Order: sequence, then C-alpha cells, then structure tokens
Amino acid sequence: MNLQHLLDKFQNNPRLFSLADRLTFLQPQRIWLKNLQGSSSQFIVASIFNHTATAGLNHLIILNDAEEAAYFHNTLESLTNALDLFYFPSSFKNRKNFRLLNSSHVMLRAEAFLAAVGVPHQQLVA
Repeated sequence: MNLQHLLDKFQNNPRLFSLADRLTFLQPQRIWLKNLQGSSSQFIVASIFNHTATAGLNHLIILNDAEEAAYFHNTLESLTNALDLFYFPSSFKNRKNFRLLNSSHVMLRAEAFLAAVGVPHQQLVA
C-alpha cells in the first residue's frame, strides 16, 4: 500500500466528513482526537487540510510538548508537502531559566505568527 492510497482511505472515511462538517460550524468547536496510534493523527490532519470544505481554513494544532510537536510537524510536512506549515516552539532554551532565549526558536515563532496573521489558509503546530 503506497502513501497516496493510505491518504485516500483517510480522506474517504465517513468519520472524516463529519469532522470536517464540525470544523466548518460558525461557533468555535473544541475537538479532541483520542486513542490514535502512530501517525494516524497526522494522516487525519493532512486529510482535513486537503478536504474541500476545510481547505480554505486556518488550522491550529496544539500538542503536549515540544518533542511531540516537532515529530507531528515533520510527519505532517512529509505527508502534505505543504509550504504553509509552521512550527511554533518555545522561545526559551529550557523550562527553568527564562532568561536564556533560543534565537532560532524566536525566529520560527515570528515567522509562524506573521504568516498566520497575514495570509489565510495556514497550518500551525504549537
């Protein structure tokens, strides 16, 4: 089974259509995806990103920690080949010392923020 075939399976799943419908409601939606294994969450987000009803929307994905967010970002980037996918990391080098800034993370945050504010149809992984 190749990658495109697997993505098509996710995109044609009836549960994905109901999820896409909920994301297009006018009222803000709180949606949690539970009990997902491996890269299934990235496949779902990639399918939502490519779905016709939600393709024009901005997407914000919040994960538990920086390592999980970096893994999610890299996998999603390889699945979608998207150029408008941004990573929003912590600005600090460690959690205990807030005086030490990580300059590369500050640049990534600025790039993600400016892109999300200025241009529609962005994905943001925090």
